[in-house]
Amino acid sequence: MRTSASGTKNRIGAFASLTIHLKKATICLVVGKANMIEHPSYKLASEIRRILVTELGHEFGQTVFVTQCSELNIKAEEIKVSDIIRLSPALIRAIRPSAGDEVAQKIGNQIRKLKVMLDLETLKGKEGDPTMARRFADMYVALGNACHITSDYNEADKAYRNAIRYAKKSDYQLKEADANIGIGLIFERNDKWDEAIEFLNRGLSISQSADYPLGIADASRWLGHLEWHRSNYQRALEWLEMGLINAERTGDDSMIGQIMIEFGLVYSDQGELKKAIDWFSRSIPLLESVRDHRQLSRVYNNIGDSYMQQKEWKKAIAHFEKSEEFARMINNQQFIGWSLFNSGEALLNIDEVDESILRAEKAQKMLEPLNDTMGIQGSIRIQALGYGRKKEWGKAEELFNKAMVITEGMSSKYHKGQLLFDMGRMHSSRGDKKKAKQMFSEAKAFFEEIGAKRLLDEVTAELNKKG
Repeated sequence: MRTSASGTKNRIGAFASLTIHLKKATICLVVGKANMIEHPSYKLASEIRRILVTELGHEFGQTVFVTQCSELNIKAEEIKVSDIIRLSPALIRAIRPSAGDEVAQKIGNQIRKLKVMLDLETLKGKEGDPTMARRFADMYVALGNACHITSDYNEADKAYRNAIRYAKKSDYQLKEADANIGIGLIFERNDKWDEAIEFLNRGLSISQSADYPLGIADASRWLGHLEWHRSNYQRALEWLEMGLINAERTGDDSMIGQIMIEFGLVYSDQGELKKAIDWFSRSIPLLESVRDHRQLSRVYNNIGDSYMQQKEWKKAIAHFEKSEEFARMINNQQFIGWSLFNSGEALLNIDEVDESILRAEKAQKMLEPLNDTMGIQGSIRIQALGYGRKKEWGKAEELFNKAMVITEGMSSKYHKGQLLFDMGRMHSSRGDKKKAKQMFSEAKAFFEEIGAKRLLDEVTAELNKKG
C-alpha cells in the first residue's frame, strides 16, 4: 500500500490540543535589549515544563528540559521567548530516540504554538492600528499553522480567518492566500473535500493574482492530492503539473520532491508502474539534499509497493526495509508501521505466512494510537490475507469484514475495490464460486470507474475463470 500522507506541513496524526493557562496570571511585559519585548521567564519556563511533563511524565520531562537548556547555555528559569527558536528543535532531537518522532514533533509544535500566542500578547491594544495589520496577518497565519499541526482545528480556523481579515485590510495577498489554503486543508483533514477544494481554489486564485509561486505550488499540489483520492487521475495530473512548475520556481527541493511523489501515486493507481517508480526515484536526490528522512521513508515505501504490484517480491521487501531504516532513524512510528505491514504482504507471497501476520499485527498496534485509518486498514487486510492463506476461514472473514467497515469510511474507491478483490479470492479458495464471482464483479465496477488498468485486467481474468 502506498504511503499517501503528504508532509511539508506535517499534518498527520490527531494531537491533543494545547491549553495555555494565561488566565491564572496576568502576563507582564518588560522591554529588553534592542527594544525586544520579553515575557516573564518564570511563566514561559512553567508552560514549557507543563507541556513536557504532560507528554513525557514528570521525571523525563523535567530532565530533558534542564539538560537541553544547559547544553544551549540557556538558564532554565530565565528563558525568553526568543530562546524557543533554538530550544524547540533541540528538544525534538533529544526526545525522539526514546519517545518517538510523533511525540517529539507534537511537543515541538506545541512549544512553537506557545511562542506565537505569547508573541500575539505583545501586540495587545494595537489591533486597530493600520500600520500593524500586516504584522497581525503574519502572526495569525503562524498561529493557524501551529494549531493545525497540533490538530486544534477550530482554533486554526479562527486564526486563519483573522489572518484573512487583517490581510484584506493591508492588501497582503500572500498571507490571504496562505490562510485560505490553510482553511482548505482543515476541510481536507476532516474529509470535507468539496469545501476543501473551494478554499484551495480561493488560495490559488489569490496566489495567481499576486504571482506568488509558493502559494500556487502549495494549492495545486493539494488540489492534485484530493483529485487522486477521488480517483480523478487526469485532473490530478493537471494540478500536479501546475504545482511542479511553480515549486521549481521557488527552488524548494522538499516541495518539489513531494510533488514528484504525488505524481508517482497517481501513476501507481493507474497501473503505470514504470512511470510511478521513475517519479518516486526522481524525488530521492532532492529529499536527500534536505535530509528529509520522513519523506525518504515514504518514497522507499512507495517504490516497494510498485515492485510488489509487479510481483517482484524481493525488490519490494528490500525497499520496504529501506523505508523502515529511514523511519527508525527518526523513530517515526507511523512509517515503521507502514513498512512492517507492506513487507508483510510481500512475505506472504513468498510463503512466509506466519512472519507476514506477525508484522501486520505489530503494525496495527503501532498505528492504532496514531489514528492512522488507512494504515490500520492495510494492517488488518494483510492479516486477513494471511489467515486466508492458512485456510482459517472464520478468522480471515472476520478480519476482512473489519477492514471493510474501515474502508467504507475512507471514501476511496481504489481501496474498496482492492478489498473486494481480495475477499473474492478468499471465497474462491474456499470453493464458494458464487460469492467469489459477486465480489469480483463489484471490484471490477470500481476498477472500471477509476481506470485502474492493472487491477481491472487481474479481476477480469478471475471472472473469466469462473465462466
